[in-house]
Amino acid sequence: MNGQDYLHAAGRLERNEGLDPWTALMRVLVDRLQGMDLPAPIQPALVHAASHWSGQPGDLVGENVKVWQYIEATHPAGADVATPEGRAARALLCVLMPAGDEEARSMTAEWFAAMAGNAS
Repeated sequence: MNGQDYLHAAGRLERNEGLDPWTALMRVLVDRLQGMDLPAPIQPALVHAASHWSGQPGDLVGENVKVWQYIEATHPAGADVATPEGRAARALLCVLMPAGDEEARSMTAEWFAAMAGNAS
């Protein structure tokens, strides 16, 4: 899927379930992440994100920090995007942002597509 595909899927979810645009996108991305092979140390962050975007608010910022710590501990600066594990971690970061406007949604969908498309 490309970024536009994720945005279209989120739009359908937004209309069908009455969600705000950001939550709808996050749910679509979480669903995709749940089908990916994430490194074990960051899987708890996905569990937290799934819970948060399903209506049980959690500490997304704290989970974001943990994923960044994983990236920094396992890859030299910027080298994470050269590995499937690093790209999966970067894709996970997309669902650990509490909110975003229309431009952020578009950029997030594109970045997620770039990372998730090569991480699974």
